Amino acid sequence: MDTIAFIALHGGMLETARQVFAGVHDDIRLAEGLMDGAAETAAKLAAAGVEVVISRGATARCIQQALPDLSVVDISTSSMDLLTALHKARARAERIAVVAFPPMSDGAREMGAMLGVEVSVYGWDSQEGIAPALMRAREDGAGIVVGGYITALIASRLGVPCQPVESGAQSILAAAREAKRIAHGRRVEKAKSQLMRAVLTSTDNGILAVDRRGVVTVLNPVAGRLLRMTEADAVGRPVGEVWARSGLERLLETGQGQAGQVERVFDQEIMCARTAINVRGETVGAVATFHDVRQIQKMEATVRKRILASGHVAASRFQDIRGESPALRQALAMGADYARTSATVLIHGETGTGKELFAQGIHNASARRGGPFVAVNCAALPGQLLESELFGYVPGAFTGASQKGKPGLFELAHGGTIFLDEIAEMDLPTQGRLLRVLQEKKVMRLGSDQVIPVDVRVVAATNKDLGRLVAAGAFRDDLFYRLNVLRLRLPPLRSRREDIPGLAAHFLEQASGHRAHQQGYKLEDGALAALQAHAWPGNVRELQNVMARVVAVHRDQAITGALIHSLLDAPPAGSGPAEPASAAQTPRHPEQERIREALERCGGRVCEAARELGVSRSTLWRRMRGLKSPPGR
Repeated sequence: MDTIAFIALHGGMLETARQVFAGVHDDIRLAEGLMDGAAETAAKLAAAGVEVVISRGATARCIQQALPDLSVVDISTSSMDLLTALHKARARAERIAVVAFPPMSDGAREMGAMLGVEVSVYGWDSQEGIAPALMRAREDGAGIVVGGYITALIASRLGVPCQPVESGAQSILAAAREAKRIAHGRRVEKAKSQLMRAVLTSTDNGILAVDRRGVVTVLNPVAGRLLRMTEADAVGRPVGEVWARSGLERLLETGQGQAGQVERVFDQEIMCARTAINVRGETVGAVATFHDVRQIQKMEATVRKRILASGHVAASRFQDIRGESPALRQALAMGADYARTSATVLIHGETGTGKELFAQGIHNASARRGGPFVAVNCAALPGQLLESELFGYVPGAFTGASQKGKPGLFELAHGGTIFLDEIAEMDLPTQGRLLRVLQEKKVMRLGSDQVIPVDVRVVAATNKDLGRLVAAGAFRDDLFYRLNVLRLRLPPLRSRREDIPGLAAHFLEQASGHRAHQQGYKLEDGALAALQAHAWPGNVRELQNVMARVVAVHRDQAITGALIHSLLDAPPAGSGPAEPASAAQTPRHPEQERIREALERCGGRVCEAARELGVSRSTLWRRMRGLKSPPGR
């Protein structure tokens, strides 16, 4: 589409332009018009897509005044054009008057002196001033006038001799080059404007910008929806009429921006940030960016879900917990009921009874199943380190803290469940901070004074009697009652002996890499009797470990009672109520000796010793602390 047009003042000029543009500027449209007629022609061309018009003198000015958004290139009258006209006029009269407005009349007197003729200059500001100027020149004795095309027309009507200044080919070509430079610049600016418009319309942020006077210059669609106003209604109006609480007028005075703040607009809350626009140290405008808080919450939920990829996932469901005993079925039914609520759950059970499996089952059966499941062992970390893990910290919060800070596990569990295992081992200061989180549903990172809202369900677990710990002053009573909303007791393995054969077969299959059937493993009646007679202080975890030992040391298909007796651990002292055991189960060493021997065999490595004893690492650490001289490292 042609974007440049040449409007000639008369037919001769039109023909000159046609000859000059041929083969060089064929994309420039040609038209003819003078003054108001040229403005009408230019308006039609602009409607057809023309953006730059070339014309001359008063006609060019008339077009520009009528169409201010149109770029108008005025054909400059070169010194050679004026000199040529003066030379022709000298042949007709000795005294010459130049009736024109600058720049056409610039240098006329100096050129007359060069030609040896007297030249006077008579200026005019509008078309109405041309005739009086011509008459004054005639009265002053001028034999001929020199001027533009309009001057020549009026002079002809008045009977005043006139030599018109014609635009030469070089002047017309120079104007064409300037028009194309302007057209290119307009295309570049239009492309930038379209890109900016695309950015403004595609962003999720609302954007409201004002100039130095506080007049709205930009209101993108998102801002328009939030402020319930269209861009056409807002642009050009004082910002106070568009958004009375924008704060941008004050910002223009101070130049001081503001970070994100929550503002209420109509019936919705928005997060707004205000920034001054500074150019060379001067505030020339301001911009407010904002969006609906509900959208922020949705985006936050999406971001938080990404942490699922980092391993905060509950792998087990209630269906994965094996056993058909009435005690287990009752615990599973109660857990399923608890999953339908969002209340805090306190799971009580001996070590190895599957407290985390039940916590994962509750999470996966709840409405939070799509959120993260974050588990933390409260006995595995000392107090201050546990605090930083649970609640996070800001950069420089303590010696050795990451320079980037770190979100806490409560933040990571937002929208899901956090499992606090061995809650009884948490020290009193950390208990106090946990209580505040449970009450206020907000966390505050170490070293920070800003609160972060969290939506987290808490499932806690312990193998201790928290009521006794409260009475002894080792556990906060207010935290106890916050945790003890829904209580779930898990039965020990000795209370569900009918589940032992099925569990033993499952763990045997698991330990053999699911090849137990291929290898012909079979638990004889004596082996099952030995398993069911054992006290199982380590519960299901201990049974799993025993089956792993069977696979490691056994080479025959038949698994006998004697083999099981040889691989069973004697119950630790004080581990709970024991039942009558066979001679093979009678402990040969006190608890201290059993732990020391296990640690010696494992070279002092607690993790390996715990696996050998069939207990968790935290349980072994707790029992070691009860000894007078804990061995190992």
